Amino acid sequence: MTNLCITTASFLLSSLFVVQSSPVQLNADPCQRDGPEYWCRNQQTATECGVLNFCKKRGFNLAAIPNNVVKPLQFELYFESLCPDCRNFFKEQLWPAYQQLYDTGIFDITLYSYGNANEKKEGGNWVFTCQHGAKECQLNLLETCALHMLTHPNQFMPYIHCIELDPSLARAKQCADEMRIERQPIFKCYNGSEGNFLEHQVAVKTDSLEPKHTWVPWIVLDGAHTKEIQDAATTNLSKLLCEQYKGTTPDACNNIMR
Repeated sequence: MTNLCITTASFLLSSLFVVQSSPVQLNADPCQRDGPEYWCRNQQTATECGVLNFCKKRGFNLAAIPNNVVKPLQFELYFESLCPDCRNFFKEQLWPAYQQLYDTGIFDITLYSYGNANEKKEGGNWVFTCQHGAKECQLNLLETCALHMLTHPNQFMPYIHCIELDPSLARAKQCADEMRIERQPIFKCYNGSEGNFLEHQVAVKTDSLEPKHTWVPWIVLDGAHTKEIQDAATTNLSKLLCEQYKGTTPDACNNIMR
């Protein structure tokens, strides 16, 4: 396996950024349109909307999982915005897997935009330094705010994919406009203390990984990171997800597993 964006001590200081915002909703089916109060109202809707892990993390009181309901695989990607290998993985593996398999309900997606960055506290703010410089710190923070606002994968996956095709703040604005996403709350978060705090939370989550990450993209599947998982995911993520799912194999996996 190629060695990806490896951690390094060579970092540049980033700019910091503030305040409260509200989730951005898209008009589509109820899973996209109605937000957490619908997604997490019971076990069935959480499973159908593919947000079981999201609902549990946020403390919604869900009914016990029926014996005949298999939990979706929990796929986590730790990445940084300007890492060439991260962008390549997103484009060639995660995006196709999302398009092919997400609607089958066999996996859920969580993204963490921080990667090989460092942080330190200065006054009331966290200061971040990033492997690819200040621009990467800015984009990591912007993507973290977007992931906080666009809580469902059917919202955030197309948006992050659009940004990562040619990452920049201008591109983030353009993607939001093209996708009819209200960008003002995202950029308000990015420019304020809310975004600074959210990126700190992502930093804590990334730095607490076991085993500790040594490069990005860093892949965790159902809470585990191994060389075998990493290699399989970077070679054929769709096949890995189909093979690892413990429930009935969806039709979409038939061609993938040949």
